[in-house]
Amino acid sequence: MADAVFVGMPKRLVAVSIDGRDVEVTEGSTILEACRRMSIDTPTLCQLDTLAPVNVCRVCVVELEGSRVLVPACSRKVEAGMKIRTDSERVNHSRRLVLELLASSVDMSLCAPQVQAWMTRYGATPSRFGTGAATVAQPVKVDNELYVRDYSRCILCYKCVEACGVEAQNTFAIGVAGRGAR
Repeated sequence: MADAVFVGMPKRLVAVSIDGRDVEVTEGSTILEACRRMSIDTPTLCQLDTLAPVNVCRVCVVELEGSRVLVPACSRKVEAGMKIRTDSERVNHSRRLVLELLASSVDMSLCAPQVQAWMTRYGATPSRFGTGAATVAQPVKVDNELYVRDYSRCILCYKCVEACGVEAQNTFAIGVAGRGAR
């Protein structure tokens, strides 16, 4: 007889409501995972399935009944009885503003086609911030043919920073500077 292997306690299912539809998802799942299970297109820029959420883009926010603020779907874990709205005017306004602010200061013309579709879907018009929006005026840096830094297209999603960090490569080759109070 083979040795028994303990795999941990089975996770239970929790019931939540998303856009008025009830669904059961595995305990510990994020709201984003629950939305994807229901085929609800929830935009994300900084989220990557293989990395821990960094909550920097704020384009995945959803409305959670009882919460004063919009919550990031990529990191907020589901709890039994949650009532979530992914397509309210408040959510759409927030997503539109995030996309407009990004596109007003960063060249997003070569971003994934999905980003352009979100710009259209949410009616994002970055030009309303004017042509004088602050941009990063630095030449493209080519350290080698594997890594090109073009800060005029960087949306500060932190995926490259996280990939170089403790969760993946552990090289800490890329970091972020000039953010925050210090």
